[in-house]
Amino acid sequence: MEEIRLVAASGGLGGGKIDAAALAAAMEDQPHFIASDAGTTDSGPFSLGSGRPNYPRESVRRDLALMLQAGRTAGIPVLVGSAGTAGSDAQVAWMLDITREIVAEHGLKLRTAVIRSEQSKTYLKELLRQNRIRPLDPAPPLDETTLGRSAHIVGMMGVEPLQDALREGADFVLAGRCSDSALYAALPIMRRASSQPGFSAGTESTSKPVYG
Repeated sequence: MEEIRLVAASGGLGGGKIDAAALAAAMEDQPHFIASDAGTTDSGPFSLGSGRPNYPRESVRRDLALMLQAGRTAGIPVLVGSAGTAGSDAQVAWMLDITREIVAEHGLKLRTAVIRSEQSKTYLKELLRQNRIRPLDPAPPLDETTLGRSAHIVGMMGVEPLQDALREGADFVLAGRCSDSALYAALPIMRRASSQPGFSAGTESTSKPVYG
């Protein structure tokens, strides 16, 4: 049976919910990768508009350090999406700075891929004129004025940018706004497309929720 094992370290990186002992126990199952979403829209657009993360820097640093150390010890990639809560360029840079501190403190060798997702307003206005951007129902109408007064606009990425980074041998993939599921689907689907056993995008999966 084809099998790929992963550790979903946290549902919201920086929430301080990664238990070091539980993570160590999970690593005994020899996972193929570790991933964690770092963003949410549950609290509304404040974090994206203001550029302020939802979680304290110290908490994000703690959780990320646990993940990176576990990944390097096992020799497997670590993926984080929607950096800094909303995944704007400034929030990605904020988390990259935290990563540099962790690397220096723990003496890690880390090949890092940074994927930004913030969009140019000029580019988006042109797409709007070409009728290539439409609001999802029941969202209100979208016009150039709305685009122009937006503080930050991010595009949500799927598996493809993450897969490009993994193919290049990234130990750590730090992404801007990202689909939660893409973080966990990128490697399995990528293996399907290579000579290795892998999974199609529609493969049914089973999980073993052992570690709290």
